[in-house]
Amino acid sequence: MRKNTVKEKLKEGKCVYGTSLEDCLGSEMPVILAKAGLDFFFVDTEHSPASYSEFQALVRTAHCAGIIPLLRVTQNRPELISRALDHGAMGIIVPRVQSLETARGALDVMKFPPEGHRGFGLRTIITDVMEGPAADEIASCNRETLAVLMVETTSALEQIEQIAKLPGLDVLFIGPYDLSLAMGIVEQFDNPIFWNAVDRVVAACKAAGIATGLQTGSMPLLFEARRRGVRFLMYSSDVGILLSGYKQAVSEIRAAEASARPAR
Repeated sequence: MRKNTVKEKLKEGKCVYGTSLEDCLGSEMPVILAKAGLDFFFVDTEHSPASYSEFQALVRTAHCAGIIPLLRVTQNRPELISRALDHGAMGIIVPRVQSLETARGALDVMKFPPEGHRGFGLRTIITDVMEGPAADEIASCNRETLAVLMVETTSALEQIEQIAKLPGLDVLFIGPYDLSLAMGIVEQFDNPIFWNAVDRVVAACKAAGIATGLQTGSMPLLFEARRRGVRFLMYSSDVGILLSGYKQAVSEIRAAEASARPAR
């Protein structure tokens, strides 16, 4: 398995930057994202129609472009995690982690023995069509695969210190909308209750030597999260960026057209 530069940077205490792909799944997307300076992207199979075959095509291009491809599985189920890994995901984002036990189960599927119980299925998308000893490939996958668990519920928050200490975990990723919804303050991102929850996750991650993540389409919210210690930072999504970019451009064009009209 290739070196995971995102995992390497996080271990060095650095920030990494990414986004998600939901509908724009053409093979040129990883090239564009890499040229924009992003470290990684994740394909969201939880909330989009993306298929595993589409994801594998993106992985091939990502390898050439030098950007790390991750996948968010639809649910925390072993067969979905295994399939994503077998299609070349260099990291898995697991949603709806409710407890210490479900967190442990997700991590177990991501790692080969003796660290877990992942089944052997190293396809060419993982090995880059290079032959090598199976033991070396297994060790490489265990070392380079990025394990990301999402914090979206109050039950997960209540056990966050224990979850953060699980072996093999790299990132706890806060879902701001789901977490604020679970706390009864949906989208109230200026509410101290929300930021107290973020601070608790960040503190647990720092104590465990791992990173905290957060995704948002709001730059002020992203900046505040970064100020508080979040290092796995994701801005918007493919559709979000396209929509905001085109809306701004059209607004500017229409404003310029209106100002250029002769006065009556």
